[in-house]
Amino acid sequence: METEMTNFQTPTAQTYTALEAAFDHFNKTLFESRLTPVMFTLTRKRGAHGYFWAEQFANKDEALGRTHEIALNPQTMDRSIEAVLSTLVHEMTHLEQELYGTPGKKGFHNLAWAELMLRVGLTPDNGKGGMTGRKVTHTIDAGGPFEVALADLMPFDIPYGTAINLETAKK
Repeated sequence: METEMTNFQTPTAQTYTALEAAFDHFNKTLFESRLTPVMFTLTRKRGAHGYFWAEQFANKDEALGRTHEIALNPQTMDRSIEAVLSTLVHEMTHLEQELYGTPGKKGFHNLAWAELMLRVGLTPDNGKGGMTGRKVTHTIDAGGPFEVALADLMPFDIPYGTAINLETAKK
């Protein structure tokens, strides 16, 4: 027997629809709508909140070419929505650099990338007093472009993350 559901989105659709809505908002407000669509993935990469990987997916129709991947780690989605979305924008700056600049070799966060981050209101931090390196996180600049764009998006949420971490975050 088939059950018809109305006004229902699956967990997958809810999560990826939210990611696409956030991407579209930040693409418009921080990147002048210059970024191309990406393939979103949720993956548990130890030690990373997210990552960008250029041309990781190919369409079966070769004429449509390849697309880039932005991955977010569901095990770190128990952080504040501001932190999760700042990770998304961090990865979007990698996409911007891939499309319009010169990315660092093998995932290195170079000075040109750091300058793109500063422009969107995120300050890179390599944990050693610098802004470049292999592993770089960031802080949100108070009153900066990201914070302003985020305020325009709110209220906003990504409904799903790893259950264990979300339960721990509620305690």
